[in-house]
Amino acid sequence: MENGNIANLKVTLTPIKAAIRSDGKGDLDVLLRVIAPEQATEGNQRMPLSLAVVIDRSGSMSGGKLEAAKACALDLVKRLQPEDEVSVVVYDDAVEVLLPLAARNVARDKLAALLAAVSEGGSTDLHGGWLKGAQQLAPRTAANRMCRVILLSDGQANHGETAADRICEQVKLLAQSGVSTTTVGLGEGFNESLMTAMAVAGQGSALYGDRAEDLAEPFDAEISLLSHLAWRDVRLVAGSATSRWKLRSDYAKNAEGAWSLPAIANATEAWAVFSVPMESAARAQTRSRQGMALHVTVTARDKDGRQTEVKASLPPLPLVSADAWSAMPADELVCRRVAEVRVANLQNRAREAVGRQDWDEAERLLKKIEVLATDQPWLQETLAQMRRLASQRDHVRMSKELAYASFSMTRRLTEIDEGGAYQSDMESTKRVYLRRKDLQGRGGPV
Repeated sequence: MENGNIANLKVTLTPIKAAIRSDGKGDLDVLLRVIAPEQATEGNQRMPLSLAVVIDRSGSMSGGKLEAAKACALDLVKRLQPEDEVSVVVYDDAVEVLLPLAARNVARDKLAALLAAVSEGGSTDLHGGWLKGAQQLAPRTAANRMCRVILLSDGQANHGETAADRICEQVKLLAQSGVSTTTVGLGEGFNESLMTAMAVAGQGSALYGDRAEDLAEPFDAEISLLSHLAWRDVRLVAGSATSRWKLRSDYAKNAEGAWSLPAIANATEAWAVFSVPMESAARAQTRSRQGMALHVTVTARDKDGRQTEVKASLPPLPLVSADAWSAMPADELVCRRVAEVRVANLQNRAREAVGRQDWDEAERLLKKIEVLATDQPWLQETLAQMRRLASQRDHVRMSKELAYASFSMTRRLTEIDEGGAYQSDMESTKRVYLRRKDLQGRGGPV
């Protein structure tokens, strides 16, 4: 493949098979990989962080939830480096800036006493809390810093702005301006549709915990990821002589037609799957002067704020008969990524069925996932957990698992050349933000 490799950022395009069916039947799947190779850093140098931790203090955060959130915020501050900054916002039906944006050392000295005075309150102005956190960070976007809101809630947005589309549009605009958003849901009461949609729009992570004690892992994953970032503001533009290419991965698209990919940590890769009808791929090659069915441009900023641009393209692929195409070996990694994207789509549909408590339809969709999970150990383990929840008719918990599993399937960072083998004890040796989980809401054994 004709791929790009500039300044420690590599972009590749790999088709599932290195040919196009001459009869035009079926789709051509292509895997895009944006790779940050392992590179030595001087000392612990990384891009400085400006974080706003936004904590729900509504009445439903009783029973140890609020105390767990406070503990996670304190632990986060301990992990920061001297050049980092943090703000803490708390909200119920009122929003309070508990700690204005401050250097790590200042926050470390003040935050414990400030949090000790916070108690559970009224209803949930989730949007107001998020917006106040984003406003704390907005002035810092020009300072070459990674600016991120970490929003935590265990409930529904029921005060202030509650319309998901309007909230997500604001989140998207702030992300395009340099303030990204990660959401952390807790328990059974929060709105997983809103929280995952905000994470997609905000170019951040979507995390959740079943219990108060599960909060430690998502906070650990987030700060560990931010501490290893190599590239941010990662944008993808694709071009072709056909308009029928579809990006199957769930990334937000801006007004200029660029998709926003996740920020990429050192020694990891972000990825996406493109698909196009075979006949359109063949036609695009014929129309293109260089015979390319697809070409992409990826831009990203390094820890010093310098922007890099890398291009990659598919070279001309031969047209072969249906029999010859069927006999060709498929790329194993592309097959796994395509399977994950298709499973994620089925998970979303199953979640809709579970929401209606249409268990027959949910089972039908789980059977489709079972077919795609053949020879895919991680997908098989995830499916086993879904079947357990289905057998219990636990529609609330299953809805959340399906929402977060789908998000993870299509948007997760991976190890470079991640293998297909899966065992939970092997995953536990990885950096926490790279671990594949068969159960998204639990940080450890039940």
